[in-house]
Amino acid sequence: MADDKLDHMQAQVETLENGRSSSLGLDAPHEAGSVQLLDSHHVVLVPTPSRDPKDPLNLPGWRKNVAVLIIGLYSAIAVLATGGMGAIVTQVRAMYPPEDQIRVADLLTYPTLFMGIGNLLAMPLCVAIGRRPVFLLSLLVLVASGIWCACSSSLSSHIAGRNILSLAAGQSEALVAFMVQEMHFLHQRGRAATWNAAIQGAGTGAMFVATTYLVPAWGMRWWYGVITIIDGVLLLAAFLLVPETMYDRILEDEGNPSNETKVARVTTKTNLTLDPDRYGARTWRHDLKIFHFTPRWSETWIFYKVAGQSFFIPSIVWLLLLNGAFLGVYVFHSSTFAPVLLGPPYLFKFEFLGFVQLAIVVATFIALPLIGYGSDWIIKLMSRMNKGVYQPEYRLLSVILPSIIAVVSCVIYGQTAQHPEKWSWAGIVIPYAAGFLAFMGANTVAITYVVDSWPAEAGPMLLVVAAGRGFISFGLSYAMVPWVEKNEYDGSMRDLAVVCGVFALLGIPCYVFGRKMRVWSQKRFWSPA
Repeated sequence: MADDKLDHMQAQVETLENGRSSSLGLDAPHEAGSVQLLDSHHVVLVPTPSRDPKDPLNLPGWRKNVAVLIIGLYSAIAVLATGGMGAIVTQVRAMYPPEDQIRVADLLTYPTLFMGIGNLLAMPLCVAIGRRPVFLLSLLVLVASGIWCACSSSLSSHIAGRNILSLAAGQSEALVAFMVQEMHFLHQRGRAATWNAAIQGAGTGAMFVATTYLVPAWGMRWWYGVITIIDGVLLLAAFLLVPETMYDRILEDEGNPSNETKVARVTTKTNLTLDPDRYGARTWRHDLKIFHFTPRWSETWIFYKVAGQSFFIPSIVWLLLLNGAFLGVYVFHSSTFAPVLLGPPYLFKFEFLGFVQLAIVVATFIALPLIGYGSDWIIKLMSRMNKGVYQPEYRLLSVILPSIIAVVSCVIYGQTAQHPEKWSWAGIVIPYAAGFLAFMGANTVAITYVVDSWPAEAGPMLLVVAAGRGFISFGLSYAMVPWVEKNEYDGSMRDLAVVCGVFALLGIPCYVFGRKMRVWSQKRFWSPA
């Protein structure tokens, strides 16, 4: 009797994956993302978990947490390897003769470009063959390219090795976010994404501190050596503990309820019994397999097609620009804070620069309750006010605080950098951390909103946001020096503050008309023939 009831619960007429909502009591037949999140006083599990033990949604909590930890540490070490050279650029310059000094800048600027290219190559591949093989391959390439950089004997070889390394590090943006989302239900995605970002931020900050001591003592080659050793350990841990998160989520036809039948929904209070006899048990042998799917190469073309179509959706373009602007703030701060603090009147010692990165660690743990858990709390509150129905636009409310923080941090940083004699060093350090917090908030909102709104097309759209902001960052890194020379710190930061403010205000029409954009995009691009 209990099994029959659970089978009845499993026979959902509609799930988040196929983006339809008519059976959930909603009016729009093609309204992707709108789902019943609350049933009476309980949270409905969206997507609906199957009774398959191999469903990533059915992973035990400890497996999900360990996977998020490994993925977050991978992201941290990827960010360190590609962006951590800014704090030790003086030591890097000392490694090469005067005629190579101009090209040393390529070690700092090219990584963001190649991270974007890495996303363009890897994200379609993860749809064709699965997330796990692409993730493991990325770690393997990080290990190989780290050895290459450590053993490079010329600047050209060093640049080439870092470019390959950056291709693999690019998956720290879109792919890992996709994997984290696929293991969690809708009402958990905000906190899961922020935990991933917090682990990344804390890990990167701690390694930044270590970098300022490791490089002067052991040299640049051992910096790569330590990074490569950590990547090797993460590769082994990922092989053992990070499962495949792609899952063909189809509707079970058990029970086949008629239109008149009221379908019970699986909630957080449902005692869902798994069915290993029918689906097969989740075993270590199964989890350790690298390839779980027959390659679907045709999916790569569809992936790029959907990515191109995404540029016609205003809310996706807005998320790309917002993320690019907030990332620009962080790039500006991270590229300029060292010269300001090393110069008068602050005269920081070089090793103190690493401790500035601890402000990033503090920012990550502030972001967890405010952005992560706060975002999930907001969507439950708004859904309760909307008779239990969740609209993805509720996620956009979480960008209000990061937007205010971004604008204020720009103003304070610009004034402090331009007039250091009038401001404390905290006017550099605190806005630096605040800028990172703002970017983390915009990134979390983008990931959760895209996955919730267009679940079936989320991969290509995450690619647009992640790769697009990487290219924006690359352009900003090249424009940084002439920008500051022309407008000085206060003028440059004022310009960025205006840009961030304008893009943040564009979130208002995206919130108001977001539902219509989702319905229009589904009918225009992805409705079945």
